[in-house]
Amino acid sequence: MKKALLVVLAVAFVVFAVDSTSAQGKFRFGVGADVAIPMTSGFSDGWSLGIGGTAKGYYPINDMLTLNGTAGYMIFSGKERTVGTLTIKPGNWSMIPVVVGGRYYFAPASSSFRLYGGFDMGLIFSSYTQDTPAITVGNIVVVPAQSISVSGSDFTYQPMIGFEASNFDVAVRYLGVSGAASIAARIGYIFN
Repeated sequence: MKKALLVVLAVAFVVFAVDSTSAQGKFRFGVGADVAIPMTSGFSDGWSLGIGGTAKGYYPINDMLTLNGTAGYMIFSGKERTVGTLTIKPGNWSMIPVVVGGRYYFAPASSSFRLYGGFDMGLIFSSYTQDTPAITVGNIVVVPAQSISVSGSDFTYQPMIGFEASNFDVAVRYLGVSGAASIAARIGYIFN
């Protein structure tokens, strides 16, 4: 099911990108920087601020509605905590969102400032890596150093509000992911 959804998302993005000769408007492309704050209990306890970037394609249906596709990368670093005399720091949590969605603008395309509401959904591919140091007693290695990696994918939904001014795109969104939700802000630049 997840592979089928990924194929549908990829095909939809390609259709929007290729069919840019429509009378309604032309395909636009943008890049942006993202910052996210973990919100879910457990996720916010173990990881701090996430940083990353996204590439976004925009296809206007009319003056008030745009379809979009987004792919990006975000990494959350682990928070160090002490339990008794033991200090623990979780590894990094990486996320690659691949989503499609739409935006409704509250002002026509001719406006210099356009407030919008939007909704994206798709898949988020994630990986977690934990490096553990060797445990030694004197000069004897009792437990060797190891690296543990886990990866997977999950459905994500992302309601957002934002605005476009000139070629800049600023938005705040909720990244809904099972067990790892966050609030994110994006500042982007749209190429015409």
